[in-house]
Amino acid sequence: MELDQDKMKQMLEFWKTQQQENPELSLLDFLKLTAGDESLELEVDRSSGLADMLAKLEDKSQLQPVDNPKQLQGKLREYQKRGVSWLQYLEDLGLNGCLADDMGLGKTIQVIARLLQEREIAQKSRAKIPPTLLVAPTSVIGNWHHEIQKFAPKLQSLVHYGTERAKDSKEFKQACRENDLVITSFALARKDIKLFSEVTWHRIVLDEAQNIKNPKADLTKAVLKLNAPHRLALTGTPIENRLLDLWSIFNFLNPGYLGNQTQFRRNFELPIQKSSDPQQSVTLKKLVEPFILRRLKTDQSIIKDLPDKVEQKLYCNLTQEQASLYAAVVKDVETQLQEVEGIQ
Repeated sequence: MELDQDKMKQMLEFWKTQQQENPELSLLDFLKLTAGDESLELEVDRSSGLADMLAKLEDKSQLQPVDNPKQLQGKLREYQKRGVSWLQYLEDLGLNGCLADDMGLGKTIQVIARLLQEREIAQKSRAKIPPTLLVAPTSVIGNWHHEIQKFAPKLQSLVHYGTERAKDSKEFKQACRENDLVITSFALARKDIKLFSEVTWHRIVLDEAQNIKNPKADLTKAVLKLNAPHRLALTGTPIENRLLDLWSIFNFLNPGYLGNQTQFRRNFELPIQKSSDPQQSVTLKKLVEPFILRRLKTDQSIIKDLPDKVEQKLYCNLTQEQASLYAAVVKDVETQLQEVEGIQ
C-alpha cells in the first residue's frame, strides 16, 4: 500500500488501537477500515494480490465461473457457476457469506455443487473433509434429501430427524464420520445442541437463515455454539423487519465484523432507521456487500440463463353440491348489483 504522510498518521492511530486488541490486522479488519472511514483513502498497488482480492470482493463478476463438478448429475447455469465460484473464493480467504439469490434460482444446487467440488479437489491430495451440517426448516428437509439424491447420489447424506434419530453421542459421531452431509431442522438444532456441538464440522449451512434473526432467541444462541471453520447463510430476505436481522446473520457468519449488538444499534440501526442517515447507509452497504450474493430473476444477466417459462393449466371440477352453491351465490350477487343500479 502506498500512503502519504498524512494518511500514514491516520493508519498509525488505527494500528495502535488494533495492536492493543489484536497483534495482527486481519482481512476483516482491513475491510472494515476501508469501508468505515471515508477520510482514510488507501491507495493499493494495482498489481498487488491485495488489489486483485479487493476488486473481486467488490465486483463478483470478475470471478471466473467454475467447471461443472464431474459427479453432479445435472448442468449448472452460468450464474450458478459464478455462485459456486464466489462460495469457493470466500472460503479460500477464510470468510463466510450469505447466498441471497431470489427464490427459484437454485441456491440448493449451488450448495450441492460446492460440496461435490471441494471433495473432488480433496481427492487429489487424498485429504479427508469433515461433514457439513445443514440446518433447515422442517418443511424443506425432504426437498433437500430429494435434491441430493437427484443431483449428487454419490454424496453421502444423513437426515437427523424423527424419533429414530441417533441420540447417543458415540452413535451420532460415528454416523457423522460416515457421511458428507448431515441434515437437520432448526428445532432439533436447538434441542440436540449437545450432540451437534460435540462434532467439529467442516461447514455450517443455514437454509432460510432469517430463522436466527432474533439474537436473544434460544435457537440463535444454540446455532452460535456450533463449531466449524466455514459458515454459509441461505436466505432471500437477510432483512425481514429491521436492520438487527442483518446483524444477527452476520454475527453467525463473521462474528464481530459489524461490532457487538450495542455498537451496531448505535452506529447503524438508529442513524439509518430513525434518522435516514445517508452516510451510515453507504458505510453499511460497503461493509456487507462483499459477503452477500444477491441475484434476481429480473436481472438481465440472469434472464438469458433461465429456461423458457412453462405454463400449465390444471382444472378442478366442482361437485354437484358445490356447483349449485356457487351458482346460488353468483345469482345473489347479480341481484344485489341490479338493486344498486336501480337505486342509482
